[in-house]
Amino acid sequence: MTQAALPVDPATAAAHNATLESVAAPGAWWNGADRLAIVRAARSAPTCAFCAERDGPTLPISAEHDDDGELPPIAVEAIHAIRNDSGRLTRRWFDDVIDLGLLPEAYVELVAVTASSVIVDTFAQGMGLDMPDLPEPVDGEPTLTRSDDVEDANAWLPLARQGRANILRSLGLVPSALKLFFGTFGRSYYMAPDSQFALDRPQVELVAARVSAVNECFY
Repeated sequence: MTQAALPVDPATAAAHNATLESVAAPGAWWNGADRLAIVRAARSAPTCAFCAERDGPTLPISAEHDDDGELPPIAVEAIHAIRNDSGRLTRRWFDDVIDLGLLPEAYVELVAVTASSVIVDTFAQGMGLDMPDLPEPVDGEPTLTRSDDVEDANAWLPLARQGRANILRSLGLVPSALKLFFGTFGRSYYMAPDSQFALDRPQVELVAARVSAVNECFY
């Protein structure tokens, strides 16, 4: 692994390592080997020739993505679309993904694994590091656990019930997926009580706002 130009906060490094170890273990709707395959698919998405040629997520969904065959084609479609073109996903695209065999609960976990891996990998790239090696998968079967504490809130999927921020509700159908994502996201973006930043809070907010604008993250 290359040496970072800047020191990496040990707590951040530990959180990212914990994310990859967690991904390697069986989840609620994917086993450990599948979850690691999701990470590999997310890593290959930016160089996918099919994604580069098409103008955003299209219908009918195609199986022409660069693919190593580890996952069902519909899962690869979802991963690549989320990784490469999340801002243009539509309800019709999502409904097709579900109609073609991806269970809603499996989709939620796929989103969490994909997004968590992108956080870890883009942080490493930004620090001048190689993307971290992936651990070996842990044997075991998915638990098939989902939450019943959800409601239809006119979203694409059932959300966790009211009483919390919408972003915390969005992965509520699969509690372990929510835990995985925010275990990664929290260390990377929150001003946690034990955070050690060289920038003060207004400077952090300015950088965050600028990055969000450049990435067209309007949430």
